[in-house]
Amino acid sequence: MGGGLALIWKEGVVIDLINFTAHHILVKVKEEDGFEWWLACFYGWPEANMRSGDANTKLKLDRAVATKDWCDKFQLSSVTHLPPHEFYHLPIVLQTEHLKPRKGRKGFKFEENWLLWEECEEVMLDAWATGEIEGHRLEMIQHKIKTCSEVLRAWGSAKTYPNTDEIKQLQKMLEVLNIKETTEESRAEYLGRSRVAWLKHGDKNTKFFHSNASQRRRRNHIQGIKNSDGAWLEEEEEIAEVAADYFDNLFNASTCTQTDDCLNTVPHKLTPEMQQTLTSDFTTEEIKVALFQMGPTKAPGLDDMNALFFQKL
Repeated sequence: MGGGLALIWKEGVVIDLINFTAHHILVKVKEEDGFEWWLACFYGWPEANMRSGDANTKLKLDRAVATKDWCDKFQLSSVTHLPPHEFYHLPIVLQTEHLKPRKGRKGFKFEENWLLWEECEEVMLDAWATGEIEGHRLEMIQHKIKTCSEVLRAWGSAKTYPNTDEIKQLQKMLEVLNIKETTEESRAEYLGRSRVAWLKHGDKNTKFFHSNASQRRRRNHIQGIKNSDGAWLEEEEEIAEVAADYFDNLFNASTCTQTDDCLNTVPHKLTPEMQQTLTSDFTTEEIKVALFQMGPTKAPGLDDMNALFFQKL
């Protein structure tokens, strides 16, 4: 073939051809939700620079680039290079896909930006003090944590969601707010999402800040999963069930009728002093050190509280 450029799309994709030559194609793509974007394709002749050895520079010409706004819109998009066969170039397959929101109840999360309110610490301490019940200490702590989450959920909702008057005031200030830098509260909220440990509240690089949070969300998104039968599942409940079944089977102990015989062949490495240290109760200081070594905004435990909550108590 003498070279050229071809653009092929699936049935149902709305394409408006703007113009084209032997070396370029420009189209406008319209999504189902009305969003429109431009796709520009260029063709370059794959000639080497005719130099020998290390001076012979070769670059990968078959690539796709996009703006940040486009990447934010199509967060699960991918670019695949097909085999070249007898061509000089690799055919490029662009698959555009949105980040599908997961359905289901949104669990409680201790938000870092709550700490920017002066009364937050007082609310936490009051809720912790009112969670007293009789019984085992572990049950009492679990009840205190549950009480705190319920109180903070109600208090945080009142702080997070403004009333009608406040909404009207914010709407009037929208034009001004759009040109101002990100507020301290929103930076704290995005800090919890991005989990960039070295990025502090005072950082002014807003685009970089929000980009890290968005990239992490895309990286952690599970679009689908195969079960043990090889079936592809995309529903949230089905994905969770497959993951739970996998780890249940992974950590289940297999049946063994010769446990003692196996253990008797293992030489003893622990001294009595080591065994006493390993089996002794944890001290308060050890627990405190371990707690403050944890990342404050890392993933919460089964009680829906991250380490930041306990570090501030």
